[in-house]
Amino acid sequence: MRGKRSKIIWILASASPRRSEILDQLGMRFLVDPSRVPEPARKPHESPAEYVVRAARLKAKEVAQRHESGLVIGADTIVVLGNRILVKPETRAQARSMLEQLSGRWHEVLSGICLLDCGLHRVRSTFSRSRVHFRRLSPAEIEWYLGTGEYRDKAGGYGVQGYASLFIDRIEGCYFNIVGFPIGTFEKLCRKAGIDLIRHFPRFQGR
Repeated sequence: MRGKRSKIIWILASASPRRSEILDQLGMRFLVDPSRVPEPARKPHESPAEYVVRAARLKAKEVAQRHESGLVIGADTIVVLGNRILVKPETRAQARSMLEQLSGRWHEVLSGICLLDCGLHRVRSTFSRSRVHFRRLSPAEIEWYLGTGEYRDKAGGYGVQGYASLFIDRIEGCYFNIVGFPIGTFEKLCRKAGIDLIRHFPRFQGR
C-alpha cells in the first residue's frame, strides 16, 4: 500500500450511520458498501480481541470481492463483560438483561479495524479497547431506556452517544472506539500502510 496516491477510493464495508458520520466529520470521501457476511460465531478458546479482528477482516474481504480497486475499511464492535461477548439484543427482554448486568460495573468495548487494498490484496488489521463504567441503574431507569428503543441494533444493548450517556460515569480509552470507529487506531493503521491521512483531508485556509 505504499507509494503516492493522487486519489484514494475509500470503501466503508458497514451500514453503521455512526461510522459514516465519523468519516464525514473527518472530511473523507467514501463509498458505502455494507458487508453481507453474517456475524460469525466465536471459536473455542478465541479471545474477544481475536474474534473482533477476525470479524472485521471477514467483512472487509467479502466487500473487496466486489471491487477491483480501492481501500476497504472493515469494522466490528463488541461489548465484553468478563469474558462474555454481549451481542445485539434481539428482544426487549434480552436488552433488559444486558443492562441489568452492566449496571454498576465496568465492561470493555472492543473494535476491530481492517484495511484491505483491493488491487494489491494486502490486508492490515488491529483493534482498539476501551473501558466503560455504568453507574447503578434502577429498574425504572432501565425500563425508561428500553422505552426509547435505542437499544435496538446496539452491541450490549446501548449506544454511548445517545440516551445511555446518562448512565455512564467513567470512560477509560478512546470514546470513538465506544461509538464504533476508533479514529486514532485507524490513523495508525493507515500510517503503517504508508498512507498519510492528513494529506488527503481538505485544506483549510486561514483568514
